[in-house]
Amino acid sequence: MTSQRDPKEQERQSTSPPIAESTWTSRLFIVTVCVLFRWWNAYLTRTYDNPDEYWQAPEVAHRLVFGYGYLTWEWTYHIRSFFHPLVFASIYKCLAWCHWDSPSLLITAPRYFQATISAFGDVATYTLAKKIYGNHLAPFILFVTLSSWFNFLMAPRTLSNTMETIFTVIAMKSWPFPGTETETTIHWLSDYRKSLFWASLACITRPTNALIWGFLGLQLLYHTPSSNHQRWMVLANAVLILSILLMLNVIVDTYFYTGYLPQFRSFRYQDLVFVPWTFIKTNVFQSIAIFYGAHPFHWYVTQGLPLMLLSFLPLTVIGMVTATPATSTTATAIVSSSLKQLVLWVVFVYSLLSHKEFRFIYPIFPLLMIFTAHGLLITWQKLGAHVKRRWCLVIMLWLTQLVLALYVSLWHQRGVMDVMIWLRQQPPMSVGFLMPCHSTPWHSVMHQIDRKDDDMMWFLTCEPPLQTTLSENSNNYLDQAALFYRDPVTFLSNFSPHPWPNMLVMFEHLLAQPGITHLLLQEKGYVECQRFFNSHVHWDKRRKGDVVVLCASL
Repeated sequence: MTSQRDPKEQERQSTSPPIAESTWTSRLFIVTVCVLFRWWNAYLTRTYDNPDEYWQAPEVAHRLVFGYGYLTWEWTYHIRSFFHPLVFASIYKCLAWCHWDSPSLLITAPRYFQATISAFGDVATYTLAKKIYGNHLAPFILFVTLSSWFNFLMAPRTLSNTMETIFTVIAMKSWPFPGTETETTIHWLSDYRKSLFWASLACITRPTNALIWGFLGLQLLYHTPSSNHQRWMVLANAVLILSILLMLNVIVDTYFYTGYLPQFRSFRYQDLVFVPWTFIKTNVFQSIAIFYGAHPFHWYVTQGLPLMLLSFLPLTVIGMVTATPATSTTATAIVSSSLKQLVLWVVFVYSLLSHKEFRFIYPIFPLLMIFTAHGLLITWQKLGAHVKRRWCLVIMLWLTQLVLALYVSLWHQRGVMDVMIWLRQQPPMSVGFLMPCHSTPWHSVMHQIDRKDDDMMWFLTCEPPLQTTLSENSNNYLDQAALFYRDPVTFLSNFSPHPWPNMLVMFEHLLAQPGITHLLLQEKGYVECQRFFNSHVHWDKRRKGDVVVLCASL
């Protein structure tokens, strides 16, 4: 059945960008390039970026498959879904079945899997850019996406934000933006349902992704004609697909959290675990995230986005400004305007939250790459016959991104990974980590059952004040790590919850604190037995310097 359109809608369709049908060979070539590049990306990733990379996915998966692994406070309070860790648990299970569960494979297998999935996110970004601007943008979007230092940092890492971003851009690739609908209702609905499926997975992975799809969904409803029941179909399909996937996710989370498998005959509503609600309630309404740092309102605009984009920033601005001429009614201009509004909306809402991180706005990064590619195309065309200037621009952009990409992947915060690899090669002696909490990965990298007990391997914890809101007790509450750094000598002398281990791991900065060297080296008899470079500079002074291992003298 052919959908009915008004003359303005037909005009928009007629002015859509020309897109030549991609051949099977060309699609395979793009996929191959992206996959091989991300595998190289994964191979060069030797550093530790964010605790959640290990503690919220591989660590949980390790516990599910091998029976031991540390669960952080988020899992006690049901604010994380098992959907994401189960992806990596399936990888671990396959390795265990094949007796290939060596420590090195437990590190590399999830990383290469994530890199492969990220490559399909790159392909989706490439496809979405062509859908909006046409084939002439193809080489530019491929260049900026694969050159981006921030993509290089995030793509192979097992963060839920990375998976969320991939699902988001794959969903957008099929999303019926205003002016881009296909001619037949059946085809339109097919693409729309695919998009809803991936969008639902993105929201399950991180509930805050609903910020994106709520905006696009309302926008779609507004632009969809009410005639012929199209608006009803848009809404009904969204509710149906999201409800089915959410229901399945509730069943999975309820089972893994409580051991209770919901059944129709013995249904108990009070036993269900609905992670999206507990996630939003804890992080937004209770403001628990503030415990891990507060930033000014303008942080994303003045620090976050400029650093994420780096040398691409001027091109991104050019691309966003020129993407939507005020007098244009073409499909390209309409979709560009929609995506620009989405970017501004997401940045604005996240700016309202006190706790800010680069990775929180990563789901809109593919859109920023599309605007960057558009800005590069415009700049390339304006340079005209100046071939040398054109290639100087490209080389400058590539080098500035490459240098930082290699630095954060090969050197910055490498010591905290190297020390865990070194420790697992040593006899299973007890080891304590006198560091800010979660400064290193844990059992998913160590993979030594002899060290599964708390007294064999321990760290300073940092659970937030979950019983009351932070506004009531933020001035008085100190977690274990904060108590330690307030007075390290007194803490170790009087309050240490563990016996003195065979080895202590710490950052070099700690040894410079008054009394620490005397206490550990002279009174307790520890000697430095290993040292690993970690970083040249660090925003957290507690993490400055090398990673130092002290061993108890015999």
